[in-house]
Amino acid sequence: MVSKQLLKEYDFETIEQYFEYIVESIINGQRTQANSLLKNLSKKQLKQALQWFDECIETFDTNHYKEAKQLTLNYL
Repeated sequence: MVSKQLLKEYDFETIEQYFEYIVESIINGQRTQANSLLKNLSKKQLKQALQWFDECIETFDTNHYKEAKQLTLNYL
């Protein structure tokens, strides 16, 4: 589970910023890092991430969000 304390360690205020960090990791070719970040999420947070990625796909329609969604599905 990604706690408020862990968010603070990353200098994030919201879980959505953490999700964006996962996408940024993918953009930068850091898929191992993205997977490690996803492993930190609870089942509830993984479902929240899926919803957030879906919303971003509708808005931005980029492959990075689609890849993040696919990686997330691997953990559910």
